[in-house]
Order: sequence, then C-alpha cells, then structure tokens
Amino acid sequence: MMKVLKRPNRLCDATRFGQPEIRVYHKRAIGKRSPRYLLKCGCCEERLEIHYAEDGLEIDGVNGAIEDWREILLPLLLTEQRGKKLFGKKTRGRR
Repeated sequence: MMKVLKRPNRLCDATRFGQPEIRVYHKRAIGKRSPRYLLKCGCCEERLEIHYAEDGLEIDGVNGAIEDWREILLPLLLTEQRGKKLFGKKTRGRR
C-alpha cells in the first residue's frame, strides 16, 4: 500500500523552500475512477491531477507507463535510479 503524503496546504507558505509550497490533496478510488493526487500551486488556484494505478500514470490527461514517466521526470529532478533505489545526483558547480 502506498503512503499518502500529508501537508498543511497553506496558501503562500514559503517557509521550507523559499518558494510557495505545492499544496497536495489525495482522493481514493471510487468506482471505475482510479485514485489520484491533486496538486495546486502554492500561490494561486492552478492545478494538476495525477491518476495512478499499478501499471501506469495519467498526469494532466497524458497516459503513460510508469517506466516511461520515470525516464522523463527523474532526470528533471536530478535523481537517478539504481535497481529499485533512487539516489540524488551530485551537481557540479558552475564555472
């Protein structure tokens, strides 16, 4: 079973990262509708829905296999995967 992230979800809360923190909401599966996360901007009402299942994700209406999403998103997060574990990549200083 997946652990659901819980946050206070305050609007314009920039105390942790120096930018407004993303507000996270979770909904369980109901009938044929899969479980999902609703992510809202920390400073306005812009939103993004992520529906998930064991074999795939739908992010804002775009369906794909979990491995496909990993291939796209992990490099953006400066994270690499070795086996089943994720590691942060070391960034080099700019010259």
